[in-house]
Amino acid sequence: MKSFMPAPNEPFGLPDTAPELARRFAMIMAGLGALIARRFLKMPHLSRFTMQLWVYLNRATRRFYRALTGKPVKIQATRARRDRTDAERVRPVALPSGRGWIVRELGWEAAAYLGAMEALLAEVATRTALLEQPKAGRILRPICRMLGVSVAVPPVVVRAEPALVVEQRLEPVGLPGVVGDCEVAGTGG
Repeated sequence: MKSFMPAPNEPFGLPDTAPELARRFAMIMAGLGALIARRFLKMPHLSRFTMQLWVYLNRATRRFYRALTGKPVKIQATRARRDRTDAERVRPVALPSGRGWIVRELGWEAAAYLGAMEALLAEVATRTALLEQPKAGRILRPICRMLGVSVAVPPVVVRAEPALVVEQRLEPVGLPGVVGDCEVAGTGG
């Protein structure tokens, strides 16, 4: 049976062959998850969210990896969840809402992860990957909201080489009353 906590060299269970972007995101989420586990347990009004948030961050990391690599989702797990009746479903307590609530609750330690996410999202390679894989951006959006990161990812502007445009002059053909170029003589006044 696999341990709940990931090994240090395996952040949130990503393989060694994972793309660099996914591994860096996993490291940020693993650190944030550890901070949440350590600090939320000491805060009675937030302690009930500890496990739920840890599982959410872990799942988001795996989903982000799959979105970047195009790995298929396990169909059996989806069917098993869908086949449950309403009486069998356990509804988790809703997480607090609001932009930046984790940073408001945890202060400067969580602000470090806010800065790390902003730095990751500011890189051109990350923006390019998110434009190519919109699903990955949708996975990041709720986490960015929890931390207070601006979700607006500026587009990557790729300037193409200007095409050589050859201007072709069209001569009026067959139009009555048009003869060659007309130069208008200016009247000076």
